[in-house]
Amino acid sequence: MFATPFNVQPSDVPDNLQMEIIELQNNNELKAKYNNLSLLDFYKLYVRAEDFPILRRHALKFASLFGTTYRCPVLFKTDSCKDSLPLKTDRLKLGKPALSSIIITAS
Repeated sequence: MFATPFNVQPSDVPDNLQMEIIELQNNNELKAKYNNLSLLDFYKLYVRAEDFPILRRHALKFASLFGTTYRCPVLFKTDSCKDSLPLKTDRLKLGKPALSSIIITAS
């Protein structure tokens, strides 16, 4: 539901989120924004607490669980994070201090 709010069936989400999902899915302007932004930017900029308080709270909780995953949109099959983290072969050559600084930087 978090990653694909426009594709989920309202009956498949918890009762307290159904009305907000229906409102979100029926808003063509938000649907257009969703298609043109990263997931986190969409929630941050357009899913306002005044309009969608429960959905926004849910999204914030979910994003915080997987913050680095969504910061580097691996789930969305893009390569935008390729330059920010070393490739696996490069990571194997790095020592513990270097890896620790990368993890801190990415957080």
